[in-house]
Amino acid sequence: MDQDNELPEFSVGFIRKLARNLVKKCKIISPPIKISDIFKVVDKKIEVKGIDLGTDDGFSVGGSIINYNSTSSVLRQRFTVAHELGHILLGHNSSFRNININSTETNEKSANIFAAELLVPLPIVKKENLILESLTSISSKYQVSKDMMLWSLKNLHLDLKLGNWK
Repeated sequence: MDQDNELPEFSVGFIRKLARNLVKKCKIISPPIKISDIFKVVDKKIEVKGIDLGTDDGFSVGGSIINYNSTSSVLRQRFTVAHELGHILLGHNSSFRNININSTETNEKSANIFAAELLVPLPIVKKENLILESLTSISSKYQVSKDMMLWSLKNLHLDLKLGNWK
């Protein structure tokens, strides 16, 4: 199976729908997505802890604990927590990880898709006038990094003129 294009355990659509349903349950209609609100509607208790992990981004333990690097930027912390929540909800095994948004490993790719959809949900971002907003402005509004925003918009297949976005 080609890991770059296929997710054997869950389809991309299923993963995105899982994230969107959490946003919908929270009745969130505009950015930024508050991660703390998302945890209130998750059907299981999950403890989230910031600790100094050196160069690691984060990891989840036993489906009930998320550890993120407290020395990372707030934007990185938000993505890491969303990413690790994806691992938990998708039933992936625990491990220390440096998160790479361009990973082709199936579980990492699935967690990236989940985190991206959770933080930049298509139903909300479609309402934006993205042509008039700068990448810095739209990233700030959603409280995600510029790289994460570009990745999300590209993977949501939105028709954008990104040439001016720097």
